[in-house]
Amino acid sequence: MKNKMKPISILVLAFLLVMGCEKDETKAVLNPNATPPQITEVKEGYVGVITEETTTDTLVFEWNKVDYGVSTEVSYVLELDSAGRNFAAPIVLATTALDSVGLILGDINTKLIDQLKVTPNVASSLELRVRASVNSKFPAVSPVVKIKITPWKAAKPATLWLPGGYQGWNPGNAPVIVAVSDFVFEGYVYIGSGTAFKFTSSPDWDHINYGDSKTPGKLTTDGLADGLSLPVPGYYKFKVDTDQLTYQIDLIQTWGVVGDATPGAWASSTAMTYNQAKDTWSVTLNLKNGALKFRANDGWDINYGPANSNDFAGTLIQTDAAISIPEEGNYTVTIDLSKSKAPYAYTYTVKKN
Repeated sequence: MKNKMKPISILVLAFLLVMGCEKDETKAVLNPNATPPQITEVKEGYVGVITEETTTDTLVFEWNKVDYGVSTEVSYVLELDSAGRNFAAPIVLATTALDSVGLILGDINTKLIDQLKVTPNVASSLELRVRASVNSKFPAVSPVVKIKITPWKAAKPATLWLPGGYQGWNPGNAPVIVAVSDFVFEGYVYIGSGTAFKFTSSPDWDHINYGDSKTPGKLTTDGLADGLSLPVPGYYKFKVDTDQLTYQIDLIQTWGVVGDATPGAWASSTAMTYNQAKDTWSVTLNLKNGALKFRANDGWDINYGPANSNDFAGTLIQTDAAISIPEEGNYTVTIDLSKSKAPYAYTYTVKKN
């Protein structure tokens, strides 16, 4: 019996040795000079324009896989740089093991402006490539694809400054209200003390400044005229027409949330708290499934709803629509009426705690 097993054992050992050699030979055939990938989408000559409306859209990039001759995971890095820089300092759009990637246009837009430092709202000549590698070795780089993309950034609207005694009569550091049409400016400003003020067309006293005409609701461009005055310090809404030289001022004693999602339903507002440092209003409260809007002074003369009822963060506009709260819970609701940065709009956030 023992004599019969020896030949079998020898055969098994020989088989294992042969298999081991075959595996070693398989590992050794990785081709370090594999054919580089080719970008098949987005193609040479692509022209894209990013707008406010398309920032949530997806742009798909595709390329063919690199064959290194063995079964191994290949890493692909999608890079973008300004034309003519030879990828001296490219931005990385994506890193993946797949042969395609879908990117949100808003994310591309942010990288173009913040990282690549291209000029917003102007077509930029760009170069695109894909780098393939295995464990950061054996690089294979695709041919460069030349494209053009116009990134989007909200243009800052025309502005009126509100210098006054409450801030040292310094137009350069004064709060602003912004244009809502050709000659009409609107905005909210907190005036904590020294209630006299003026409107200026520039952050200085060298251009037009608008003062008190001595007729209620009317302005004058006489630079030597007195400033306007407010009855008490507080948070005010200003509306100015520089063509008709008219103005309207409303004291906002409180902002509140209202709607059948709120404790007061549609009958009474739940008050929000003003944060002077952040220039925002907010409230944390329990909400239920239903609708939510914002209104001033527990009335309907000044009220806002969402541009999109299903968005938990977005732009506030004058509308009958309301934010849709899908489920009961504790929420923090905030509004920012400063228009101090892009998109230069009244905005809100609703966050479930």
